[in-house]
Order: sequence, then C-alpha cells, then structure tokens
Amino acid sequence: MALVDHDSWDIEYEGCERLRHQLLVQLNQRQQLGPKESQYVQLSASIRSGLEQLGQDMKHLKVVLDNAITWETSPEEELQQRRIDYDRLTSQLRGIREKFANSTRSDVRNAVATTSSGSAWQDQDLRPGQAPAPMDAEALKQRKMEMLAQQDQGLEALSVTLSRQRELATQLGNEVEDQNNILDNLANAMDRVESGVQRETQSIGQVNRRDSTWGYWLVIIALFVAIIVVVFV
Repeated sequence: MALVDHDSWDIEYEGCERLRHQLLVQLNQRQQLGPKESQYVQLSASIRSGLEQLGQDMKHLKVVLDNAITWETSPEEELQQRRIDYDRLTSQLRGIREKFANSTRSDVRNAVATTSSGSAWQDQDLRPGQAPAPMDAEALKQRKMEMLAQQDQGLEALSVTLSRQRELATQLGNEVEDQNNILDNLANAMDRVESGVQRETQSIGQVNRRDSTWGYWLVIIALFVAIIVVVFV
C-alpha cells in the first residue's frame, strides 16, 4: 500500500473546490444585504468559519501533495497537474479572503456614515433634555438570538473541522502502520537473502576445497606410478 492513497488527492481537492464555490455564493448573497440585517451577520459568521476550514483543508492538501511527490505514487505528469491545481486553489483562496475583507471594510464605513447622518437628524428632532427611546425588548431578544445562532454556527463548523482532522489523522496512522509492516517484511526478506548468500558461499568454498584435494591425489598417484616404472623397468 502506498503512503498516500491515490484517491485521497481527488477527494480532498474536490472538497476544497466545493467549499470555495460555497464561499463565493455566500459572498455574493452578502453583498446584496445591509450590514444591519440579521442574514448579513449570519453569512459573515459562516464565511469566516468557512475560510478557516478551507485554510485547514488546504494545509492537509499540501501534505498529501508533498507525500505523493516524495513517494512518487503517481506519474510525473499527474503530479505536475496537481501542483498547478494547488497553486490555482491557493490563489483563489487568497482572492476570496481579500474580497471578504474589502467588502467588510466598505460595509462598515457605509454603516458608520449612515449612523452618523441618522444621529444628526435625530438630534434635530429631539427636544432639549429629552432622552432617546430605549431599545425595545423584542429587539434585544432578536439580537440575543442572532448572537446565539452565530455561536452555534461557529461551534458546528469547528466540530466538522475537528471530525475531519480526526479522520485524516486516523488514516495517516493506518498508512504509517502499513508502511512499518512493509519495512519489516523487507527487512526479513533481506535477512533471508543474506542467509542464502552465506550458504551458497560456503557451498562454493567446499566445492573448491574438494577440487583442490582431488588434484593433490592425482599428483600423488602419478608420482607413485612413475616410481614403480623407474624401479622395475
């Protein structure tokens, strides 16, 4: 088994693409609303949590890419295309962050200008010594519900991120364990090969020694025959 599953890149990249598209849709919806609307606040919180999650997913996607390059689990052409896709996705994430930040600053400036203008007209309408009307209880309740909804969304996004990180950590742990088993098997195979080489070397040495002994015996027999011929002839 390879250190990184071949389909892991496709799954992670498609997840990042879906989240990027979702963030763009939410940004467009947010631009159609005013900063004081409740849906505007909810979309802002959702976009912030989505950007944070996409950043984490991009970090893990980089780890998957680096591992694929290190272990050469895919052809070079495919690895090159993955580098291009990752760089493009990184650039798009940077653009979404800049667009969100610029839109937020613009909305804040417009809201401040509108509030200042409204306050001036209200000051003209107020009589001397007259205090502004207190905030309605229903408005306070609505504001509290909006804050709780934002907190729930943030916690839900954090829970999803933690779940994904736990799954990825489990997958990585299993892959590391598989690699350790492969290395152990390779070490055992190397030991068996080394033992076989030693046995073959010993066998060759024994054959060489036997060949040398037969040569000595042939020389001795030849000398013995020569002595006999000399003595009796």
